[in-house]
Amino acid sequence: MCGIVGAYRPEGATTDEATLVAMRDAMAHRGPDGAGFWRSPDGRCLLGHRRLAIIDLSPEAGQPMALPGGDLAVVFNGEIYNHKQLRAEMAAAGAHGWRTDHSDTEVLLRAWESLGPGCLGQLYGMFAFAVYDQRDPSRPLLHLVRDRLGVKPLYLTRLPGGEWLFASEIRALLEHPRVSREMDLTAFWHYLTFIVAPAPLTMFRGIFKLPAGYMVSIDGSGRALARRWWDSKPAAKDLLSPADLSLDEAADEVLRLLRKSVERRMVSDVPFGALLSGGVDSSLNVALMSELMDRPVTTFTVGYGSYEENNEFDHARRIARRFRADHHERRINSREALDFLPELVRLQDEPIADNVCIPLYFLAELVKQSGTTVVQVGEGADEHFLGYWWCEHYRRKYLEVYLPALAGEKVPRWRRLARRGLDAWRQRSPSPFISTEDAEVAERARRGEPLFWGGATCFWGAERRRLTPHPERFRQEVDCPVEGLLPPSLAVADSAKVISAYLEELGEVAEPAVLYQVPFLERRLRLSEHLLMRVDKMTMAHAVEARVPYLDHDVVEFSDRLPAEYKLDDGLGKKVLKLAASRLLDHETVYRKKQGFGAPMDQWFAEPGFGQHCLATYRRSGLSRSGLLDNEHVNAMLQAQMAGAGGHGFQLWTIFNAVFWHEAWFGEGRGAS
Repeated sequence: MCGIVGAYRPEGATTDEATLVAMRDAMAHRGPDGAGFWRSPDGRCLLGHRRLAIIDLSPEAGQPMALPGGDLAVVFNGEIYNHKQLRAEMAAAGAHGWRTDHSDTEVLLRAWESLGPGCLGQLYGMFAFAVYDQRDPSRPLLHLVRDRLGVKPLYLTRLPGGEWLFASEIRALLEHPRVSREMDLTAFWHYLTFIVAPAPLTMFRGIFKLPAGYMVSIDGSGRALARRWWDSKPAAKDLLSPADLSLDEAADEVLRLLRKSVERRMVSDVPFGALLSGGVDSSLNVALMSELMDRPVTTFTVGYGSYEENNEFDHARRIARRFRADHHERRINSREALDFLPELVRLQDEPIADNVCIPLYFLAELVKQSGTTVVQVGEGADEHFLGYWWCEHYRRKYLEVYLPALAGEKVPRWRRLARRGLDAWRQRSPSPFISTEDAEVAERARRGEPLFWGGATCFWGAERRRLTPHPERFRQEVDCPVEGLLPPSLAVADSAKVISAYLEELGEVAEPAVLYQVPFLERRLRLSEHLLMRVDKMTMAHAVEARVPYLDHDVVEFSDRLPAEYKLDDGLGKKVLKLAASRLLDHETVYRKKQGFGAPMDQWFAEPGFGQHCLATYRRSGLSRSGLLDNEHVNAMLQAQMAGAGGHGFQLWTIFNAVFWHEAWFGEGRGAS
């Protein structure tokens, strides 16, 4: 785990070494154990690395790493969990001359030497890396690769004159004196919808992020091409049915795959543990780890100094006692959260409107203080196994309100696919009482827009129109220098087109289609750029590596094929996962109501110090003067929240995360720290 950075100029000399070193060291928090630098023999490519030593702690395993002669080099952020197996296979096939004992970086370098991009399918791990290949001097190539699910980030930009820069964090790119700072208005529009700028957009104009499962190759002429190297879709022809396997058989397979996934992620030469909320996902992590360890699992929980209803200490302690864990706890309060805000928006690079970033930062601090460097976390279970409360709500609105509103209309292909479930539900009509929400859902259908509901949806419908009454002010040309990277749907300030394009990409699935669309859309929009980025940025702030066993691609690919009723049935989400977990955990842990891991934002906004600080920051901010947002509406929401009568904590945090970010990067005294 680490931070990587690089520069490539096909037509001549690159950025000077001092500049690249400054860019690299802007990410020193990601790699406190060492730093490296490499220049290609042809002078066209520079690579830099900050090291967090986890596998093979020897100096020989440092990066950047190159073959003798320097015609192939790699700089790598992440872990290859099956590196020992791959090394043994390559050695048996005749590979020799290994310079390290068990470095996964060297395995990656040698695998690329043999197979090029063909080696990617053999890798189990999380990674973002760059390979510079000049084995054919007439055709030098720089390859940038991001892992299947997007656990590790990678950003890139092109300077005027043709030089390419890339890094693990945007702040590193902004250290370059020729990288300009300008907010991307199209990305901001989508951020207000999805609470994060969807890949490949970022909130900085001209800076792009590789989407999950993508690689970009830049040739000697400077031409850059993007392609998706991995994807998993619940295609109708591949879906399993209850006739193919029973629910019990499916639970057996889920548990087998998770046990193997957890075992893979215990590969480490430094102390490791697990984040524990006491919910089913983190508790199952701990249970599986305890099976594989001859010492207690080290576990970590965070809570709040007040607002006990938000704490899960009792649940976490019960699991810790059951599995005899070495348990650690931390409490935080609104004052600590307020003091942390300036650093939060710098660590995020771009706004990630999830208040979980706050407790997660302090939890990672606790992990580091304990002497632990690696932790397993539970991200991905709810997304792929339909564990959120709103999945059932979404299903009902889709079937009872949205589909009937489509009846009898001429519709595009994605809507025709959606309507295939209508006949079975035609006799079911919406309630005679039409709520505001129902009216919005029906209106969306009548406008020919897809229905999208998820953990990454904030402002839409009437609320969105009140917040941004002048959508024309967000219109801005988006010029992406990488062919095939930016879909046309993302280049315009119309978030409905983003969803429509994704649904077209998904194609035909079984009914009810919505239960297959949800995990797919969550993966495209929320998982990699929201959930996984909050984990990456907040844990790496303390040089802690987080691993995600629920996102092993074997687990994901199997979950995609499962019948929808094995995930969500009669209002019960994660049905098959909970059945699997019940073989190791007690009934209360498995089936208690999901509490969620988050900060008490509604209450914090109502506290005078927190709310008044937000109000004062907004009034002096550039965003309040931009004309993009309706200031009166923002003020009214905040005043209601401060008076304890709002319920707008989620919406307000989405706005103020962007406000604090804008002040940090574009206001007076801006810059990374």
